[in-house]
Amino acid sequence: MDTRVPLLAALLLFSALPTLAVPPADAAERPWWEIYSRDADRDGISDLLEWKLVQGDRFFAPDEARVFVRYDHRPDDGDVARLEAAGATVTFRAQYLDLLGTTMPRSLVPVVVEWSGVVMLDDIGKGEPQMNEAVPAMGVNLAWELGFDGAGITVAIVDTGVDGLHAGLDDQDDNPLTDDPKILVYYNAYDDQEYDGRLSEDSGTHGTHVAGITAGTGDGDTAPDGSRYVGVAPQANLANVLVCCSGDIEDIIRGIEWTMANQDRFGIRVMTSSLGEQQVEFHIDNDGRSAWSQAVDAAVESGLVVTLSAGNEFGAATVAGCNTIDSPGDARLPITVAALDKDLSLAVYSSRGYTSDGRVKPDVATIGSNIMAPNKGTGTGYTSKSGTSMATPLMAGIVALTLEANPDLSPVEVKETIIAGYSIEREILDDSDLYTNDCSLLETRPDNEYGYGQADPRTFVEVAGQVDPFLQVAWNIPPRYETVNGTDVEVKPEIHNGSWLYGGADSGGSPVAGGVEVRFGASGWYPATDTSPQGDWTFWKIRVPPEVAKGNQTLAARLVAAPDRMSPIDSASVVLLDERAPAPAGGDASLWSGGRVLLAIGAASLLGGLGGFALWIRRPV
Repeated sequence: MDTRVPLLAALLLFSALPTLAVPPADAAERPWWEIYSRDADRDGISDLLEWKLVQGDRFFAPDEARVFVRYDHRPDDGDVARLEAAGATVTFRAQYLDLLGTTMPRSLVPVVVEWSGVVMLDDIGKGEPQMNEAVPAMGVNLAWELGFDGAGITVAIVDTGVDGLHAGLDDQDDNPLTDDPKILVYYNAYDDQEYDGRLSEDSGTHGTHVAGITAGTGDGDTAPDGSRYVGVAPQANLANVLVCCSGDIEDIIRGIEWTMANQDRFGIRVMTSSLGEQQVEFHIDNDGRSAWSQAVDAAVESGLVVTLSAGNEFGAATVAGCNTIDSPGDARLPITVAALDKDLSLAVYSSRGYTSDGRVKPDVATIGSNIMAPNKGTGTGYTSKSGTSMATPLMAGIVALTLEANPDLSPVEVKETIIAGYSIEREILDDSDLYTNDCSLLETRPDNEYGYGQADPRTFVEVAGQVDPFLQVAWNIPPRYETVNGTDVEVKPEIHNGSWLYGGADSGGSPVAGGVEVRFGASGWYPATDTSPQGDWTFWKIRVPPEVAKGNQTLAARLVAAPDRMSPIDSASVVLLDERAPAPAGGDASLWSGGRVLLAIGAASLLGGLGGFALWIRRPV
């Protein structure tokens, strides 16, 4: 039986959705609270809050209500004082949004809504999770082949937390003798406290699974065939932002704002959250103007690439599956992610657009079904979960690879240039799944099922970095060993401040207009110096800039032949020291002493597959 949407159902859907009409040109100029789809009666109190207030004590403590008081200005000390004088408790003062989080007597709601400057009283609801083969199925391994693994990029996991004791999440190199934590910082929104990443914990199980999909190293138990469950960007770092699910949306917004405020400290370029608003008996309008949705929009405007889940409201249900995008997936600026099965058909559970104000969502689709990732509390175990919750961190990992290829990309460029321009276009009518539902009546791309299409990791990184795999660059950093229990163990090289670093490159005989560029951790790109006799960058050097961040850092090098043509990145994990190298006693005993040193470098150790060569380097003068 053909279960695709019949023409009559499509016509009924079209006639039943008056809110999907294109808004008048002047609508964008009106204040958001005048067109807020959750306040249909325009009384300044959201419909959901009004409904919850008449449900007795089902959602709130007796005689209380959790309310976002939203203003037409940034609330000041006077606004806080007025609320507290009236009997409310102010629990949260947003840094980037015009709102205060409160617990107030229910009788105070109709009073506060009449105050000058107050434009909306909104429910502080709760968030809930949006519940080895995905890597090759999505083509992630093809991006790995170009040398991209997420090194130098930090992804904030805004979720239930991350189990920092799991073998796939405790460090970067799966070597317990090295000091290279994967989780750089742990922020707990409930107590508004920041902790060392080594103390990272998960209040549930969801966030650990999500984190492993994005950046797990794969250490621990293996698949039956012996393969490891490696995350999409296994050398990316993580920031654990624990926000769910014992509290409410106020905690989630607090975590988002912490991420915005601390992105430069920890090199956070991507924020991913697979949480959605708690569902009730009826559909909640989602027009991108809720406090949560506006918070994630602000995160994008601050410089973060944000990935969000579309929701799991059985989008394949004929007619009823349309217009089911959850908040905050309805936000305008983040990347909202739909879920695919492993055969790359759209998952039946994946929510579909439109949003309540007629915008097309989601934005892109990745695999979200039956994903194996770390199982919290097991130390080495992995477990399978399905949902747009799983597709979203997979997309976050792809974004990390893309930003590694070109760290200069802005959030808008990632979404509007890379994803919009280079996703694999999909059409729901060609989907292999028997159960499907076409919710796109007016447009072909993007559409309300796949967005711009299926993510294409290799193409994303190639386009982002204009990568030419025939160009090659490599570090030549001598290994460092320490003796542990009588055994020499390789550890991270320690690089003194201001010291020289060296490498090689091969342009394949092509002219090189740009040269080699180097990034130290999350820094910008620094130009290296060509030391080759032929001026073709076969040999190059660079001095560690004194101003770059020290400690565990990933160094990245690329050969730029032209603005639109560069090599895959070569990365090296090192420890950058604050102090300069001590002057050697009795003359220079450094690696580069003795005039000239012959280093025979094979293809496997420097420029894999290019034949190898003898590298003569003069001691810098």
